[in-house]
Amino acid sequence: MNMIEESIVETQPQERSWLATAALVCSLIICCPITTIIGPILGLISLFTLKGRSGKGFALTAIIVGLISTVIWIAIGVFAEGMATRFLERTGEVTSTTIQAGYDGDYVSFRHGLTRSSTDVSDEEIASFIEELQRRYGTFDSANMNLKAQDQSLKPAPGEVPIPIIFVFETTDVSAEVLFEVIPKGGLEYELKLGCIHIIDAQNGNLIFPKDSNCDSTWQDTLGSPPESEPVS
Repeated sequence: MNMIEESIVETQPQERSWLATAALVCSLIICCPITTIIGPILGLISLFTLKGRSGKGFALTAIIVGLISTVIWIAIGVFAEGMATRFLERTGEVTSTTIQAGYDGDYVSFRHGLTRSSTDVSDEEIASFIEELQRRYGTFDSANMNLKAQDQSLKPAPGEVPIPIIFVFETTDVSAEVLFEVIPKGGLEYELKLGCIHIIDAQNGNLIFPKDSNCDSTWQDTLGSPPESEPVS
């Protein structure tokens, strides 16, 4: 009778560790990088706390799947950060090259940095803009992403991205907002073009190039206002 009871006890299924189950569930939620980190941690804890319960396979699977998923997420994060950093660097490069071409009197290269909607500006408009920059701020040095800027007033059109920029001149630094058009070139390649520039200058007055562009809030409000209804006779 004792042998039968011992046999029944031995064949009874072991209780599965809830930690091992939770670890596997977390690791399998690969769309969330946080759970893929939690999964292997819970898996390791469950391995040391099984105490006769089943779930070793769940725990090991959780550790392996979670580690692989975490490595993939880290690689994606590093790649995305690199792409974002490169994009911000290119905004400064494109702006600097375009403005410097204007200072050099190379209006062909200046227009090359503009979007199609802005390339019809005349030489006189470009010269007037550059002369005003020279009069106010002196020699142009560079343009860089303004990491301290928070609020943006520009209303981008589809395909445009507003970027806060710091213009570095001979005598001072000036904050600005620049609308960039992102032109896909195939794959991950793209080209950046300047749509318009809105220089923020409380002392001398804001400066917009080109006039009547998406950087001109007055012009935008005029376009966006509904037509006046005619009186009914």
